[in-house]
Amino acid sequence: MLKPIRNRRLARSVWCLLPMIVAGCELSAEPETRNEANEFPVRANWSATINPVGTAAVRGSLAITEFLGSHFDASASMTGGLANRAYQWRIFRGDCATTAVAANNTAPTGLLLFGTIQAYPDLTTDGAGAASLNRPMAGALDSLTAYSVRIRVAQTATNWNGTSPIACGNLQRS
Repeated sequence: MLKPIRNRRLARSVWCLLPMIVAGCELSAEPETRNEANEFPVRANWSATINPVGTAAVRGSLAITEFLGSHFDASASMTGGLANRAYQWRIFRGDCATTAVAANNTAPTGLLLFGTIQAYPDLTTDGAGAASLNRPMAGALDSLTAYSVRIRVAQTATNWNGTSPIACGNLQRS
């Protein structure tokens, strides 16, 4: 059983505030759906300058805008390639100085592909040997982990382990 409010001033205040409280708690029948990257807050920005390895002439850049919700937009570009040629690019755990492949997916060191090979369409150069692409990707990069972006001339074997790139760049978080 509810006890009556003895203080009339308090009772009047509650009665006057009740419509404002109810109006502020309006419920929506439709849940909000977010399915576009730009609808999520930006978690981090990553970038890499890709430099030639050995005698190669390929160089480029990678810019990543990472969003909450475990996805990001990647923009890759390269120059110095052969005209009208396909190049494979991949993000690997491990910096450019890392040359050994990880023993398995839970190994703490070594090169390990970020994502799946299907996440990485080839960079196809134009007549001047330049290429660029924008790619939405699933996943989230760990700020405590070193990553590199590596490029090689496209091969029929798409499951590249990251060794022997012709160009490499270390990803930096900002």
